[in-house]
Amino acid sequence: MKDLKHKKAGSDILKKQKQPSFFILPEWRIYKEFPWQIWAVGWLAVFKAVIWLSTSQNIPNPLLNILTIKFLICMVPFIIFGFGVWNLRKWAMWGLILLCIADLLFFLIFWHASIYIIGKSFWLLAVALLLFNGPLGDVLILLTIPFLLKYAGKNYFQMTTP
Repeated sequence: MKDLKHKKAGSDILKKQKQPSFFILPEWRIYKEFPWQIWAVGWLAVFKAVIWLSTSQNIPNPLLNILTIKFLICMVPFIIFGFGVWNLRKWAMWGLILLCIADLLFFLIFWHASIYIIGKSFWLLAVALLLFNGPLGDVLILLTIPFLLKYAGKNYFQMTTP
């Protein structure tokens, strides 16, 4: 009985422990109790920000300029929101949701951009390019909205203690 009270008191202390303000790579993102969906969304956002720098598609000039501007505008917000998602920040989760919706709208307006992003790649690279540079990654992030909203604004220590 005494052990049970001691464990409950310990978990109450952890629940009251304040989560640090903001980390670029927070330690708790690699704990096994951390939701893998949040972990994956953070990485996907970071990858969506930087993978386009290493790809070289053969795109006609007007569309190339439009895609370059889109990627440059979205690069910093995707990185900041990815780190913010790992920190369980509500503003980052909502910002990432809105950014993904805007990105999907871009691909609806410039529907032929997805075709050029894939290029003439073999199927595995085509899927990876659609995931990191195209609309597939946005759709996957938007599918995690229930998990994002469930943990938005939570203290990591509160969500992992019994």
